[in-house]
Amino acid sequence: MAHSQNSLELPININATQITTAYGHRALPKLKEELQSEDLQTRQKALMALCDLMHDPECIYKAMNIGCMENLKALLKDSNSMVRIKTTEVLHITASHSVGRSSDRKGE
Repeated sequence: MAHSQNSLELPININATQITTAYGHRALPKLKEELQSEDLQTRQKALMALCDLMHDPECIYKAMNIGCMENLKALLKDSNSMVRIKTTEVLHITASHSVGRSSDRKGE
């Protein structure tokens, strides 16, 4: 008879740098909180998730309204180069949409 055995290692196709975005309508507020985290890995994962979400103009609009841009501005001065690179990528994606270039933002 075969015995089942659970491995303690992650499956090969799991990317440890990606965060689960199963927060629904709370995704962006939760990511905004995680951008302010003291934990480097949490900040990096939040930025990875933002890079994926910000391709949707609705997400850009909501992120701007809840104040994510101020958090991203602060992350440009982070000591970790990966955080600075991913922050720049999020800002680039945001600026590539007309919603991201609009000047009538509530968060400012």
